Amino acid sequence: MKNYIKNMSKKDLVLLNIRKMYDSYGYKKISLPSFEEYDLYNENKDFIDRNVLTVMSPNGKLLALRPDITLSVAKKVSKDQSLKYSKIYYQENTYNLTKYVGYEEDEQLGIELIGKESTFLDFEIINLAVKSLDIINKKSMIVLSHAGFISSIFENFDLEYETKEQILDCINRKNSHDIQKILKRNEHISENVKKLIYKIPELSGNLENIEKELLKYEINDNTKKILSELKQLNSLLIKFYKKSKIVFDFSVVKNLNYYNGIILQGYIEDFPNVILTGGRYDKLFEKFGVDTGAVGFAILTDGLKGYYKDTDKKDFEVLIAYDNSDFEKLVEIVNDFQKKGLRVRTENIENLGESDFEIFNFDEKYVFQNGELKKGGIVW
Repeated sequence: MKNYIKNMSKKDLVLLNIRKMYDSYGYKKISLPSFEEYDLYNENKDFIDRNVLTVMSPNGKLLALRPDITLSVAKKVSKDQSLKYSKIYYQENTYNLTKYVGYEEDEQLGIELIGKESTFLDFEIINLAVKSLDIINKKSMIVLSHAGFISSIFENFDLEYETKEQILDCINRKNSHDIQKILKRNEHISENVKKLIYKIPELSGNLENIEKELLKYEINDNTKKILSELKQLNSLLIKFYKKSKIVFDFSVVKNLNYYNGIILQGYIEDFPNVILTGGRYDKLFEKFGVDTGAVGFAILTDGLKGYYKDTDKKDFEVLIAYDNSDFEKLVEIVNDFQKKGLRVRTENIENLGESDFEIFNFDEKYVFQNGELKKGGIVW
């Protein structure tokens, strides 16, 4: 086992340690089907922003290669009521139809905490997100937002769906200029609310400072309630983490038809993109008719492929180029090397050219010819 771990890539070792950490918190690993019925995604198409790969099953049913994990989890919970209060994790692939290369396959490692909204459950997920990132890189940061915050601001006036989506997109891109242009066309919105919406892209950093800024505007009771809940959550977080480790940014917005609570994104040093993403999505379970909720996140592990440089990692320790003289003895030789904890690759001499050795990264080369093992090269 020690040799197996020693020979793992840095990325795989990191993911192993993260999974062990999830185990230590009582989370159970689950497996999910790669194929789901197409209707699952067709009926929830506004939840996913990916193109779906479809295939016809032998019995004539239209199936889809899974483009999203969360929908599969929600479906699984809706079919098995014993999972209503589960703590689960997974390491699975998602599939996305692309314009140029056909399709992409992306790996995710994630957790889901099934249960209705509470401060402690949200804290647990954020806590595990921080710990997950720290295993990857101690220099990491979690950004928090809340889907209900935006919803509470929009609740007192009617906006066309397209207009609301445009505003949300601008907020996400921190584009206050275009927000002003859109809101100028909506005269029924009060100037106070317009100024508040203009301000949202700038509401980031320390929660106390954000609250001071918000109190300059007339905010409704629901917005005040969400702020109060976030303050309670934040007071717990700052007891365990530095303020620089967890920051708030209300410009981070997810699909409001599904997400209703905290939203989180994770970043690590020297990596330009979001590496962790998640949030609370109780509304998704409402669509499945299940009286529960869930909060979770996924680590986009494919992004770590280029993050860790395993240049010194060997493909194996021993390469044996062999002829057809004595296979029984060759097997015994391979077994002896492996008993010493070494990885051995065998290649038939007839299939190797001199330049082929440059393909492999290994320590020692042996030649097995005429029933004898010799260290060194082959005479070509």
